[in-house]
Amino acid sequence: MANLAQTNLRSISKSKGVQGYKRQKHIWAAIFLAPWVIGFLMFFLIPFVRSFYFSFFELEGTPEGIIKTFVGFHNYYYALNEQVTASTSFRVELLNTTLDAIINIPVLLIFSLFIAVMLNMEFKGRAFVRAIFFIPVILNSAAVTSALGGGDLMATLLEEQGINQIFDLEYYLLQTGMMPWLITFIVGLIDRIYAILSLAGVPILLFLASIQSVPKHLYEAAKIEGATGYEMFWLITLPNVSPHIITVTVYALVDTFLTSSVSQIISEELGYSDKWGQSAAMAWIYVTIIMMILLLMAIIAKAMKIGGSHYEE
Repeated sequence: MANLAQTNLRSISKSKGVQGYKRQKHIWAAIFLAPWVIGFLMFFLIPFVRSFYFSFFELEGTPEGIIKTFVGFHNYYYALNEQVTASTSFRVELLNTTLDAIINIPVLLIFSLFIAVMLNMEFKGRAFVRAIFFIPVILNSAAVTSALGGGDLMATLLEEQGINQIFDLEYYLLQTGMMPWLITFIVGLIDRIYAILSLAGVPILLFLASIQSVPKHLYEAAKIEGATGYEMFWLITLPNVSPHIITVTVYALVDTFLTSSVSQIISEELGYSDKWGQSAAMAWIYVTIIMMILLLMAIIAKAMKIGGSHYEE
């Protein structure tokens, strides 16, 4: 009986400890979220709702104020079917950006995690190499992008000389008999190298911080048991890093859309006083696409049990 009572007391105390830990997590989560919630309610909520309201009107700015004419979903139809620029359109750029995000995010996750694991190793000049991978974040400006885009001029000159196929990877892969869809995918990934590098700086730091937070005794115990580096990565590193995959994915998704030409098109439309309603409709289409991708990510994360704490399971 005494042993049974002690067992019950231990289970009760353990249950209380778990509940206390979860309550503490909720309290700290509320504390960290409070500044964002307060800022959103004070500065963003009213413009957020008003922009949705304005997306159903044709707006005209006058000295007396804004004249509103209800047009229903015409602004949304205009954004998806009629809006064009000198060389493209809102719909084309939105589709391209969405496809880029869907392709870039998995590649970015794999690349960032791989580099973070490499940078976590002990070698000379490690701090310098880490700085190199973070440089694109610091230099991610319009001037640098324009300078790096100078490669287009070189490609044009090579094409005029008839020797552009020396550097044409797609041409050489076609000669190997590889399937066309696979060649297109490989060449597309290579064309995205600059985009991946420019987005990878912060994800690498997040993954690196996550890897360094893994208790060292787990690796020491694994080494004693004879585990290889490959086994330690899949059984220790990856499970402990997985809660940060969602954070990195959300960051990459938002950064991809913010730096895309879609934002520029919306800003240009906003510059015309007679297209404020159309600009608001474009912004809401833009937000809806992002929310749909985030919802899809949440479903995938839930199905694959990604994002939970590895120690609580």
